[in-house]
Amino acid sequence: MKFILNKTLGINGIDRISFKKIIEILGRPSKIKLELGKDNFDLNITLEYKQLELIVNYGVNFYLGTRIPEFQTLFFIVNKLYLDNEVIKIGEDVRRVFTKIKRYAKNNYKIFSYEFNIEEYSGSYDFNDLDLTIYFEKYGKKRIIDGMYVSLPYEDNPNISDIGEILKLDVLKNIFESK
Repeated sequence: MKFILNKTLGINGIDRISFKKIIEILGRPSKIKLELGKDNFDLNITLEYKQLELIVNYGVNFYLGTRIPEFQTLFFIVNKLYLDNEVIKIGEDVRRVFTKIKRYAKNNYKIFSYEFNIEEYSGSYDFNDLDLTIYFEKYGKKRIIDGMYVSLPYEDNPNISDIGEILKLDVLKNIFESK
């Protein structure tokens, strides 16, 4: 399956946080991982699609000491991403990827802005208007892409009551009831 950056937000027509739409478009994940924060105020769900080489990370944070969800976030981790007629992928030089992203932003009337974070051996570019973050490793003077995240905007006060049913996870009902 090709992962195509939407003109607005997200990938492959998924432009808001909806497990129903994710399952509809991508199918059932090969693996689901749940993590409940030790303070019970956040829940992370990771959907792994091994055959698609895709990971979907979802997080929901709860108001302190309650079962009421405060906000939710979701991002896709992809190995290859299509930007109109061009492809960016893991293992590519950052300079080439940077040029492709700049051209994509211009062609789609997006503001080309980014935040840059660099450390001794690695770093990242966060392209704000595209909700795209690329991570790289430094090898001498070369910077090679080793991760790409496409984020959806976070949503306040989400309705999470049907997540367990959609993902067919009865354990979520128990978690939500015990909070």
